[in-house]
Amino acid sequence: MSAGVVYGIDLGTTYSCVARVNRSGEPEVVPLSDGAATLPSVVLFVGPDDYVTGEPARRLARARADDVCALVKRRMGDGDWRFVSSGRAWSAPAVSSLILRALVGDVAFAAGESVRDVVITVPAYFGDEERRATVLAGQYAGLTVVDVINEPTAAALSYGFARFNADASGASDAGRSGREGHEEAALVYDLGGGTFDVTVVELADRRVSVVAVDGDHQLGGADWDEKIVLYLSRQFLDAHPGAEDPLDDSEAAQALLLAAEQAKRELSDRTRTTVRVEHDGHALTVPFSRDDLERLTAGLLERTVTLARSVLAAARARGVARLDRVLLVGGSSRMPAVARRLAAELGVPVELRDPDLAVAKGAALYGEKKAIERLVLADLVSRGQILDGAQPDTAAPEDLAAACRRLADAFGLTAERVRRTVEVQVVNVVSRGFGVLALDRFGERSAVFLVHRNDRLPIAVRRSFGTVRDDQDVVTVHVVEQGGGAESTRVDDVKIIAQADITGIPPGFPAGTPIEITFRMGFDGILEVTALHEGLADRPLTVRVETSAALSQADVARERDAVARLRRREG
Repeated sequence: MSAGVVYGIDLGTTYSCVARVNRSGEPEVVPLSDGAATLPSVVLFVGPDDYVTGEPARRLARARADDVCALVKRRMGDGDWRFVSSGRAWSAPAVSSLILRALVGDVAFAAGESVRDVVITVPAYFGDEERRATVLAGQYAGLTVVDVINEPTAAALSYGFARFNADASGASDAGRSGREGHEEAALVYDLGGGTFDVTVVELADRRVSVVAVDGDHQLGGADWDEKIVLYLSRQFLDAHPGAEDPLDDSEAAQALLLAAEQAKRELSDRTRTTVRVEHDGHALTVPFSRDDLERLTAGLLERTVTLARSVLAAARARGVARLDRVLLVGGSSRMPAVARRLAAELGVPVELRDPDLAVAKGAALYGEKKAIERLVLADLVSRGQILDGAQPDTAAPEDLAAACRRLADAFGLTAERVRRTVEVQVVNVVSRGFGVLALDRFGERSAVFLVHRNDRLPIAVRRSFGTVRDDQDVVTVHVVEQGGGAESTRVDDVKIIAQADITGIPPGFPAGTPIEITFRMGFDGILEVTALHEGLADRPLTVRVETSAALSQADVARERDAVARLRRREG
């Protein structure tokens, strides 16, 4: 029998990978057919119904730069964005689904494992639309998205906190970290290829609690690469003043980008390298040092430090008095300047372990938790020991222990492993503020926030508003999301993510009749809004917050069909 594997997928901006938990309870990345652990998150469209993904797409990009889609994760949640190739337009979820499909298809070919149930990681600062777009990408790819998990939380799980398995000595994680019985606070600094995420988490045995989040989805290793590319181009033109700028030619620019990426990686391990630039009948070998790289990109690094300061200030406001360590995640965090700068700024140990794969491994651990928890809950519900929809900790301790033993016996696991897996808590916070539009005392529309960034999940908030005129028969509810780094009541500073009407209100209700708005958000950070008029007490309005206001149901149906056709062609 199998408890049903839930795979962890790190759907990265530049690279993606998939992991699972092995029989001994350790997370491991599933290698792809070429032996690599990761797949470049790149799609090359070679026709209206054909495409190439991964490393071949990345390499062929030199010849067909206009048909290559990369860094699509930066577009998640932007319903207006489309990538157009061969007369077809693709949304960010649709392009991402092709990456996911290629990833799980490669795993099926290389390892003989059919990937169906998955947990997909997202940056902690992703809002509701980005999270829903990620789920939609998984659905397009034919996957069952059991949950999404924040990348810093997954990384903390992978780093060994809230261990799902007791070690042979029974020591707790707090004991391993040297502060037995105490919580630790860690800053998870996640500098990926295209996005930056910074989070403060409290770490303890069997619990990872997110305290504060921040980030920038337009900041990542690709920006370091761009600085190198500009430097190489200037060096080439200085040496050959009459030559064409390599950046004016798409193939040459792509070659320069690949050379810049390689140079950046090399300078993580050594202090000097050389880069060969060839274009327009000219060639130049450019010496390039780690000092050059750090000088060119110092401003980018300082942007990440500024965000780290901001999230630490938010954590202090929520009671985190001290920081114990920094966990580095994301391939670009390998650059020596990152650890050196953070150590100087924060004065605490900075740890770099498995930065490229930690997120996927943590997602796999969380996926196993979801799979085992689901079975334990089903057992408890079937015996009438808890109500359907309740959490395991609502069961009587002896009933929960018995359910864990039954599951362990059925699937060849240890009862301790099952019990610890179920007991692990992952506590999250809201990534952005959410509210509604209402009229202020001057009669102008403004944003009123019911949920605020870094509020702890799950959350349910209720607030009453009033109608604006007598016998008002329709009320429009506009749901908004915080647009920038801070909440603003200005309509221009927020993003309307959904709207719906309360209709059929009977006459006879005066202006000021209460409209009760309730916001609910679960651990996955996905928002549900209900609105109730006292004249329709038996018919509350439920606002479905769609992936994007600009991504209509017709768009979703069309893209789902298009991706399904491609899957059938592959099959």
